[in-house]
Amino acid sequence: MRAPATRLAYIDGWRVLAIMLVFLDHLGANREIGAFYEASPIGFISQYGETGVFIFFFISGYVVSRACLAEVESSGAFSAPAFYARRFFRIVPPLMLYLAFCLALGAAGYIDFSLENVLSAAFYLCDTTAPGVSCNWYVGHTWSLAFEEQFYCLFPVALAYLEFGKAPRPIIAAAVLLFAAAPFVFTVWWIGKTGFVIAYALFFAGYAAAKHGERVVAAAQGFRVPALIVAMLIVFLPRGVVAAFGQDEAARAELIAYYRLLYIVAIPAMVLLSGATSLFRSILSDRALSHLGRASYSIYLWQQLCNGPVFNGLDAVSQLALLAAVVLLCLLLFPLELKLVGYGHALSKRFQASPGAASAGGVPPMAAAVLE
Repeated sequence: MRAPATRLAYIDGWRVLAIMLVFLDHLGANREIGAFYEASPIGFISQYGETGVFIFFFISGYVVSRACLAEVESSGAFSAPAFYARRFFRIVPPLMLYLAFCLALGAAGYIDFSLENVLSAAFYLCDTTAPGVSCNWYVGHTWSLAFEEQFYCLFPVALAYLEFGKAPRPIIAAAVLLFAAAPFVFTVWWIGKTGFVIAYALFFAGYAAAKHGERVVAAAQGFRVPALIVAMLIVFLPRGVVAAFGQDEAARAELIAYYRLLYIVAIPAMVLLSGATSLFRSILSDRALSHLGRASYSIYLWQQLCNGPVFNGLDAVSQLALLAAVVLLCLLLFPLELKLVGYGHALSKRFQASPGAASAGGVPPMAAAVLE
């Protein structure tokens, strides 16, 4: 029987590394830091913001699937309402706080921000070019949250089918598939259709890793370190190396787009093998790093504001100090965030305990809360 899902500290360490990749990318918008990137041989470190988000996608799929699979195995059941209660109180309140603050700044004339921006982000549509969608810099980063929410709508239906063989009602299947397919239909140019494929492949790679990862890692016991190094080289190969094989700008962009498909295998391998390698696991499981990783969701939201156009003219030291202040603010707010998460888990238990609780694909509700 699968052991109850427990928190993996090294995964939180990966969250910190992923958010750092986003920081390094977005800091390039600062005039002074951007000039440093262009003049420095290490300027390529700013190329991995999207890579950091892809790492988050795999982690999300892995953590959610791992917890749900443990609960399904222990209780033989799965409740969609309980799942959504946990996800809602983990994701929505921090986002609403950020959007409300930006709206207040916009109303005061400090930043360019409107109600249309709020609605586009709140309905998780910033990974699309659907009619009426308006996503400027301050909500542009919610494209990643949009992919996650679209996946979370699809996941209970997929899990009920994969684990219990329960086909969803046609109307439910159609609704979740339409929402999940929105970024493929209304494609954002810099995400592209390959980005859509990578995102969903990584989410479901997280499910596969949660279900079979231990066996795969055990089978790789004799060559874990070499495999980890190869995976890291694939993920962090500078894009300039890939682009060098293209004859013109269009060809270079296409090469990079298709090269990213290797992330579907390399990112899961990199994350899982790092957890099975004592040195990497020890470093990534550092207590302070793990705590910072737990607060990374809010940090990801608020870093966008301090890296926005209003502050792009700051000197590098002031920009970094502002970013550090934002991280500190998020850490101070994190205990409140945990209380909301706890409320979501309590509500989840009520759904699970309800005899008539609705469930995905007709599967009975599960008996225990999910630790995420």
